[in-house]
Formats: sequence, C-alpha cells, structure tokens
Amino acid sequence: MLFALAPIALSAGGGYVLLNHGVIAPFQDVAERQRDQIAPAQNLRLLIWDSLIPVDEYLQDSDPVHTDTYRNIRGQVEVAFSELISALDGTPQARGLVERARDNWTVADQHATELLSVVGLPGDRHVIETQQRFHGSVVTTTDLLAATYTQISQAIMDDHDMVNRSYERSMWLAGIAGGLSLLSIAFGVVMIGRVLSQSVDRLVDGAIRFADGDRLHRINVSVPPELHRVAVEFNLMIGRIQASEEALAELALQDSLTGLANRRAFDGALDDMWSRHQRFGEPGALLAIDLDHFKQVNDTYGHAAGDEVLRSVASVMRHCLRPSDKVFRVGGEEFSVLLPRTGLSQAHETAERLRRAIGAKAVQSNGNIITPTASIGLAVMSSDVDQSAFVARADTALYEAKRSGRNRLVINHGKGIALAV
Repeated sequence: MLFALAPIALSAGGGYVLLNHGVIAPFQDVAERQRDQIAPAQNLRLLIWDSLIPVDEYLQDSDPVHTDTYRNIRGQVEVAFSELISALDGTPQARGLVERARDNWTVADQHATELLSVVGLPGDRHVIETQQRFHGSVVTTTDLLAATYTQISQAIMDDHDMVNRSYERSMWLAGIAGGLSLLSIAFGVVMIGRVLSQSVDRLVDGAIRFADGDRLHRINVSVPPELHRVAVEFNLMIGRIQASEEALAELALQDSLTGLANRRAFDGALDDMWSRHQRFGEPGALLAIDLDHFKQVNDTYGHAAGDEVLRSVASVMRHCLRPSDKVFRVGGEEFSVLLPRTGLSQAHETAERLRRAIGAKAVQSNGNIITPTASIGLAVMSSDVDQSAFVARADTALYEAKRSGRNRLVINHGKGIALAV
C-alpha cells in the first residue's frame, strides 16, 4: 500500500512545488506588474494628454485659471513619473524608455510654461510655433510610454511560456504516478490533474487574450483557492486598464467643452471619406463654419457666456444633421462638418438649414440674450483636386463669406466663388 502511495506522494509534493513556483508565483507576479507598472503607465499617458487642454484654452482666452489647472496636472505627472520609474527597477530597458519620456515631458513643460506666460498674442507666429512644439513633445512622450507598455506586455508573454513549461513538467509527473498507482488512486490523480489543468489553461488563455488586446474576456477559476485569487486580481486589473484606455481614447478624440469630436478626429474622418471617394466614387462635402463676432461676445459678456454659446451651437448642429453626418470643433469658434455621400444640392440645403438654425437660437447667460450667427464655406469633393486642396476650397469660401458681410453661405465650385447666400 505504501509502495502504491509513494508515487502519489512524490507526485503531490513535486506537483505542489512546480505549481506554486512555476505557475502561481509567476501569475501573482504578473498581477503585481499589472498594478504597479501597466496601469500607472496608462494613467500617466492620460494625465499628459490632459495637460494639453489648459494650455490650449489659455491661448484662446488668457484666463489665469488655466495656469493653475496646468500646474496641478504637472505636479501629478511628475509624481507619476517618479513612481513608475521606481516600479521599473527590475526592467532597465522599460525604465530607460520612461526616463526618455520624462526628458521629453520636461521639454514639453518648458514650452507650456512659456505659452502660459503669453498675454494677448493668440495669432503671434512664435506663439503658434511654440504651441506646435509643445504638442509634438506631448505626442513623443505618450509614444514612448506606449513603447514601455509594449515591452512590459512582451515580458508578460515570456512568463506565460515559463508557466507552460512548468505545467508540462507537472503533467509528466502526474502521469508517471498514475501509471504506478492503483486504479482508484490513479483515477483520483487524473481527476485532480484535470481540475488543475482546466484552471491553469483558463489562466494562460485569459492572459494570452489580454496580451492580444481582448479587454472583455474574464478568467473564471474556482479551484485551487490560490489560482482563484490570482484570477480575481487579474480580472480586476483588466477592468482598470480597460477603463483607463477608454478614457484615454475618448480624451484624444473629443472636445471637452462641447462634447463634439475634435481636430484629431476630424483628420481621421476626412481621410476615411476621401478614401471612399477615390475608391468607390462616393460624393461628399465639407462645411467650414465660423461664428461671427465671437470675440465680441467674450469681451462683452465674459468667457462663461462664450462657452455657453459654443455649447448651444454644438447642440443645434447635432440636431440639424443626419446620423451619418459628422460635426467637429476644430478651433476656438471654428467648426467643420463632413457630409458623406452628399452632392452639391443636398449639401447646400444642409448648410443653409444649419445657418438659419444657428441664427434662430437665442442663448441666455446671466440675464443677457445672445443671438449668434455663423458664416459657412462649402466645398464638394471632385477628382481634379487632392485632399488638401479640397479643404482649402472650403476655407476660401468661408473667408469670402466673412469678407462679404458674415451670416451667409458661400459655395466654392473650384473655379472661384460661385454662389453666396
């Protein structure tokens, strides 16, 4: 009896050692690295994107409250960099990337500090160039943090390979013990091995799916308790990372004041509409919209009233457009509308409807009634120009609309200004 039980005892002891040191410990290490490295890296990227907002808004309205907001974000970024670098002591390559990202952030902060010292020079060439360098440094910083994320993920995949090898060794040991033991004991070993195999397989599969970008899958492991705790921690970490990634993606493509898509989203949507025009011949139109005398609104009623006008106009445009149409805030009081699968006649009707709706909207702010108006430039896609010239046509039409009296629609057919309303 003891002879029959000896292989099982050896199998159990060896299997426990392999399971604990070859499977459970690596997965616990993965969970800790998710918490201490990947999630902080994602949150740091989110903070750095946040730093763009107060600087850009300050250049629009010179409100000193944006300076305080930026300083608060900068303090959080510096603390986050220190904590992330400390957490990456064991991974010199990833730490090096984060240190380079911090150096780029230092450059971005210098540009931001210079921009926040500017008073009343929104159109100054030097200010514009400094703003572009600031944006470029922020993008480079977030790209380096993204590369850090990739390196850490690759290290996790390497740990998965080690877990698989340990798992195979434990299965060999269980098989040998089962062959040497009594049928009943062997049956018990097989059952235990099956439970462990299923649990480990679920953990490995869940980790691989996470590394491949699946953020919806959750690992369900009940036994043994150690693996159950690892699975619970892993699931919680996936949820936190998914939330930070979604927030980061939304911030990168959305204007925080109006809730409309921003200039970055406009560039991507324009590329897509132009590509469909070239591949399938689909028509399309672009509206370049600028609110008339908006600076006077800010100067007369205050920036809070100006913000309310922008939000109100954004709401009007949402309700006037089709679900397939796309509206963007691309500047302070500048908006763009993409009208896919739309010819000149229908685009003309849509633009005129928008102009009238904006002019009919009375905005109340602190007892004042403000009636905004808009100038609109319209251009339609054609095969005789490239994408940049198409956008330039709409901008030229908008300029003509403002030059010729504002609160009107001007259409650029490509051979000059053809129609003004």
